[in-house]
Amino acid sequence: MKIKNDENGFHLTIVLLMIVIVGFIGFAGYKVLSSRNHDKNNSSTGNGATSEGNANSLDPVTKGLALSNGQCSSTGTRPLTHAPMNPSDISTIESMGLMTGPHVTPADHEYYYGADQNAPVNTYPVYADADGVITTVEFTNDGTKDAWWATIAHSCTFMSNYNLMTSIAPAVKAALPKGWGPNSNGNVHIPVKSGELIGYVGHQSLDFQVWNTQTTLKGFLNPIAYNNAEPWKINTAQPLDFFTASVKSQILPFYLRTVAPLDGKIDNDVINEAVGNWFEVGSNGYAGTPGGNSAGQYSYSSTHLALAYDNIDPGSEVFSIGNYQGQPMQFSAIGNPDWTKITNGSGIAKVQLGSITHTTADGSTWSGQFSKGIKFESGAAQATALIEVTGPEAMKVEVFPGKTPAQVSVFDSSAVSYDRGQNAHMIRSTTATK
Repeated sequence: MKIKNDENGFHLTIVLLMIVIVGFIGFAGYKVLSSRNHDKNNSSTGNGATSEGNANSLDPVTKGLALSNGQCSSTGTRPLTHAPMNPSDISTIESMGLMTGPHVTPADHEYYYGADQNAPVNTYPVYADADGVITTVEFTNDGTKDAWWATIAHSCTFMSNYNLMTSIAPAVKAALPKGWGPNSNGNVHIPVKSGELIGYVGHQSLDFQVWNTQTTLKGFLNPIAYNNAEPWKINTAQPLDFFTASVKSQILPFYLRTVAPLDGKIDNDVINEAVGNWFEVGSNGYAGTPGGNSAGQYSYSSTHLALAYDNIDPGSEVFSIGNYQGQPMQFSAIGNPDWTKITNGSGIAKVQLGSITHTTADGSTWSGQFSKGIKFESGAAQATALIEVTGPEAMKVEVFPGKTPAQVSVFDSSAVSYDRGQNAHMIRSTTATK
């Protein structure tokens, strides 16, 4: 009997050993397959990949992991069930697409202004627009007031972003990781519910935007040209597409823009046409040239150019340039020459540039307060631009200050060559937050 038991024990040992070997082989095979699938889905053409996703990926989940610092879960969009501010606290909502100062290309966020736009900081509460997890909190100070940035991941493919809050809610601040400091980023995982207080704003706008990585805007010809600096931009969504009917009924009365899409438009690029965003050749797309023409916060945009449309009155054309006599500047394109008609092969176009004003329905100058019927107006002539589309994604531009179209006809040595960022490369090797 003892010999029989020993034989049974030996057989059992062999069986167990085989199970362990097969299990190890299966696990190794799974890891190899998983790695291959990750590489297949990770469509990076630069070095934006991290263990928390890839800022240059076109795969929705991989991109979302980067935008959320790896702190997200699940996929898909969600209804936005609460306004970012109390409707009674809002005076105006200005749509995306604004070009002003160093925001040379159309801005990718909306502007929520308080009922009193000059109210002290921290006057108006700011709320989570839906259930989710705060995955990023950042802090800056311009020397006069604080500005807080927070991203809420509703899923790995759908997020809301808040910027320029003048403080964050005490509960959010208390939940920040031990050792978190003003320059910290990532490793934040703070669950919030729709309508929960997340911060305050006052004396400046609340900048609000929604990201949907399942949708990539088609009017940005080269995603990497944006992913290398602001990778959320190509996934910017229309908030009104996701707010519930109840929320929309509360906030729509405050929208300044009356032309669809009410949230505005930021992507305008068309191959072989002048319309859209441009970058100086060799400046690495949206990331720009480090240092630019100054050491300021927005020096990257000194190499940007946009031939686009007013965000409130989109039938009017804007010439926005990052370096006009050393400063960013926006001009009206007098006469609306139609950017889409300046094409590859159409030759040199002369465009007279003027100052910009907005007027209300009664003809008075718009002061920033709520008004319907706001119109874009071209003011006094300031300069003339020569524009020539020289290739599918190439253009030459020169601005002549103080000159009329009759006074200029050919480019000189000051002409600047632009492209769509088709040769841009990734410069970030960490996560994709601001």
